[in-house]
Amino acid sequence: MMSNIIATARARNEDVWNRSSKLLYAGEVDEFIGYWCDDASYEAALPVAGLPAVITGREALHAAFSGMTAGARSIAVHDVRFHQTDDPDVAIVEERMVAELTAGGTYENRLIIRVTFREGRIAGMLEYYGQFAHQDLLRKLGSAS
Repeated sequence: MMSNIIATARARNEDVWNRSSKLLYAGEVDEFIGYWCDDASYEAALPVAGLPAVITGREALHAAFSGMTAGARSIAVHDVRFHQTDDPDVAIVEERMVAELTAGGTYENRLIIRVTFREGRIAGMLEYYGQFAHQDLLRKLGSAS
């Protein structure tokens, strides 16, 4: 049985995740970044050539996520599962992302993300994704420029 503290944390964290994700997938990066702490970081567990393994700070995160959304005509996620851990500040999110690329073609990948929250904002993400699909995405985006 989930304790009251964990149940409250799950509701708050899942709400932050859902609201921020919808903004990102709609290309509203300014509003999306508003859900992140000033010193937040994004880390790729399986880094690929062409992208830094860790991105820290709102400005750097804004640039990275702006680049991602600029390369897509649409972004959708499916099979989203939000798992609140026993730590009220940590959740695990599973999802399948599908993007229609502006240069043509699609990107599809399964993601597992450890999300750390602080005071109702995202403090950090550690993302596991299929690195071959992600490397192929970077190749497609690079060939589009």
